[in-house]
Parts: sequence; structure tokens; C-alpha cells
Amino acid sequence: MTITVSDVMPAARDIAAKLEVSVRRVIAFSACSDFSTYVDIDGDGLHWIVAERAGREVKRRTTDSIDELMHWLAVEVTFQMAGEWAWEQRSRFPEREVTGTDRLAKQVELLRRLDGSWAVQAQAEYDDAYSPAFG
Repeated sequence: MTITVSDVMPAARDIAAKLEVSVRRVIAFSACSDFSTYVDIDGDGLHWIVAERAGREVKRRTTDSIDELMHWLAVEVTFQMAGEWAWEQRSRFPEREVTGTDRLAKQVELLRRLDGSWAVQAQAEYDDAYSPAFG
């Protein structure tokens, strides 16, 4: 069975609704700007693509799973939203330093709205990347 845009859109709409953003913020089907991400669907699967200037492809992931594609999209949009939140916090509370840890905590909170396992995975990846090495 070939997956189509019509198959993917309900899941993208669900993410958008839970995050209270437009579906265009979650998924695009063509490059919109420098280093934008978009989805391409063809007979080989679902492709999550990062493109730079003039649409030159920089990175590509491919899957047959709508759930996996949605996970990739959710991580991306929540990262952006957490960055915007951090910027707003710096503006509203200049006396308080907003750290990368604060930003990650916000991203994990947003991912938890979508799927608890995505939040756990993001937290584990952060812990692995930033925990001090012992031994």
C-alpha cells in the first residue's frame, strides 16, 4: 500500500491541535526557506528532508511509518517552540538566565502533550549527551 498526503495529514493535524499551532507549522511538502524541513512522499516511503539555499538537500531520513515521521516532525516543531519560549522568558525576565536545560525542559513538556514516550526519549537523549562521564 502506498502512503499518500491524505494518510499523513490527520496525524499532522492532531499534533498541530495539541500544540495549538497551525498545521503548516508542523508539516510542509516543499522547501520554504534556508534550512527548512519538508516531507516528500513517494513509492520509496516518507522522506523528512532538510534543504538549504536553492533547495539543496542537506539531510534526509526515510521511513515507512507515519508514526515515526510524526515523531521527527514533533521533535522539530517542539524544539522551535521551546526556543521561542526561551526568548520570550529572556525578554520578560531579564534578571533570570534561561539556560539550555530550561529550553529542553520546555521541549520535553511540549512532547509530553503529544506522546509520553517521545518526551521520555528526548529526556534520555539529553541526559546521555550532557551527563558527565565517570570512570
